[in-house]
Amino acid sequence: MARVASPFSRALFPAIGLVLAAAACTPKDPARRVVADVGDRPVTLAQLQTYLDANLLQDPSAEAPSPADLDRVKSRLLDDYVNEELQLAEAIRRGVVVTEQELTDYLGADAPADPARRELAHRELTIQKLRESIVRAGVHVDDAQVDAWLSAHPESEPAPLHGTLRTLRFASFPEAERVRKEITSGKLSFLEAGMSYADASAGTPRDIDLSTLPERLSQVVGKMKPGEVSPPVPFESSVLLLLLEAIDDPGAAQARRRERVRSAIALDLSQTATENFLRELREKNRVVLHEKLLPFHYVAEAPGTS
Repeated sequence: MARVASPFSRALFPAIGLVLAAAACTPKDPARRVVADVGDRPVTLAQLQTYLDANLLQDPSAEAPSPADLDRVKSRLLDDYVNEELQLAEAIRRGVVVTEQELTDYLGADAPADPARRELAHRELTIQKLRESIVRAGVHVDDAQVDAWLSAHPESEPAPLHGTLRTLRFASFPEAERVRKEITSGKLSFLEAGMSYADASAGTPRDIDLSTLPERLSQVVGKMKPGEVSPPVPFESSVLLLLLEAIDDPGAAQARRRERVRSAIALDLSQTATENFLRELREKNRVVLHEKLLPFHYVAEAPGTS
């Protein structure tokens, strides 16, 4: 007796056929398997895999991430790659060019021989040049901005005091006292005393933040004037002589603080300019991820975490 297929099985056969047909249409060659479309630029699995291999840095001694964690990491790297593709297309549109010499200088002595890795480095440098041009065009920090920041963030402590300090180390207090007398009487220079009686390398001048000295030394230096040699100072099983050669001009510390503030403001503005630029590119270009063609489960980024 002939078997008659049930209505359920008859409905199932076309569905199975569609799945098999879709699987047959998926290119096995990573160079032909398109996993995303960014504007008019297709992203192949081969391109993405090269990027993942270059950026998935794992510590061999660390515990291996779980499959779910690895999926999240790869998903964020895919997002980064898509953002970079948007910027690369814009760089090409603007005529940004990276010369072979620039690429050689960028790669340095550890230049990869693999053509795919070199192409990835060329891509990175092109995007970097584009970002630099965006920042140069849109980020300017003037004195008024620095003044406003300083007014809103008054110093809770005095500005650090920088100076040039030399030290000589001796085994005993009497020896240090005797050498100090020879220095202060003009018989020996501080450097000559180091060469004759102490560790000469210890007499090397150091430009330091005097406020970071150990408390015992800081108390001594705080009472000294430039050109003075300290009394012998017991310190860490030895005895020191200190020579304070110079102290920065009082305005130097404030000038350094202004430059640090200027750099911090510029960094914040650069970050904002880059984010706004990328947002504009995303609004102008269509981005499609073909999640089913990815070799991992794509995990979308939670809102507000970008």
